[in-house]
Amino acid sequence: MISLCLTLDYELFGSGRGNVFTHIIEPTNRLLAICSKHGMKLTIFFEVVEYWKLKEVYESGESMGYERNPAEAMANQIKKAHQLGHDIQLHIHPQWVDARYQNGEWNLNLDYWRLPEVPDHANEQISMGLNELIRKGKEELEGILQPINPDYKCNVLRAGGYNIDPSERLLKTLKENEFIADSSVYYGGKAESELSKYDYTRVKKDVPYWFANGSLLTVGNNQKEFLEMPVFAKNIRRILKYDLVRIRSALKNKANSIEKFKNNSSKKSKWETIRFLMDKEAVTWDFCLFSKSKMRKFLNEATKINKSSNSSFHPFVLVGHPKDFYYSDAIDFLANRVSGGKLKFFTIGEAITHIKKLV
Repeated sequence: MISLCLTLDYELFGSGRGNVFTHIIEPTNRLLAICSKHGMKLTIFFEVVEYWKLKEVYESGESMGYERNPAEAMANQIKKAHQLGHDIQLHIHPQWVDARYQNGEWNLNLDYWRLPEVPDHANEQISMGLNELIRKGKEELEGILQPINPDYKCNVLRAGGYNIDPSERLLKTLKENEFIADSSVYYGGKAESELSKYDYTRVKKDVPYWFANGSLLTVGNNQKEFLEMPVFAKNIRRILKYDLVRIRSALKNKANSIEKFKNNSSKKSKWETIRFLMDKEAVTWDFCLFSKSKMRKFLNEATKINKSSNSSFHPFVLVGHPKDFYYSDAIDFLANRVSGGKLKFFTIGEAITHIKKLV
């Protein structure tokens, strides 16, 4: 049996574009319906700073084009999801900290795209320091969910854009705020753009989790240490990443897809472009963007790893975004295998509890 953790980054686009109802609420409702039908569980990583800004601007009298309060709809949706048995944990994109809504669009602070670069204390460039940001994010989610579940704890982080490296200072801050785990690393990941920078190329895909010491990328010997649960990824040629489902989804979000491409690429000659597309890239296991064919290949890879694993419990963490969820090919593929007893789904919280019992 393969153990899977489906995680959902609950957010608008990185530039601030998008509509809360079209790109978050409605696709998440469709995902929740599929999960309810097939007994599947989600961990929703809730982008709390974006939520704060939407709430602040809407309550100031600026509707942003919405007929009803988008922040209230977001809070109500995660309450419903939690009541259905799904987990809700913290997601932070620090570029939202001092975001301003002007002339019908969001202006974000791109100087603080990466969470590890947020300073310890507020300064002239950013109005909230790292500890305050983590603490208030935790308090916000617990304030929303503890009235319906007094036992709820916000204690797991996913950093925006997988930007967790270098992590020493952030790990210290997370521990100070009673966090027990992170899920920002992915196997083989590497980024060197103007906005995102990290290097996870030494992370091995056959290690399901580790206890971190000092850095989230340093494996510690103490099994009571902070837990890193990486997102599963597989190295494939970049050109194979762009199958029909991904292309169709990109066309649905054409403006943002073009902007994302510009942010993550540099000018290349024709031959450099060809070489770039033929090179391999670590692609995260995505249940919102994958075709059935790609889903099958990743599940086959996970099955091989699980059979040879040294761990008695080997969870595989998948990722998705409601803003990308136009076609249900990938999650339908998983749902069709639930009844056969081949798959078992855990929230991140449930997986952590299971791991702690084993050590």
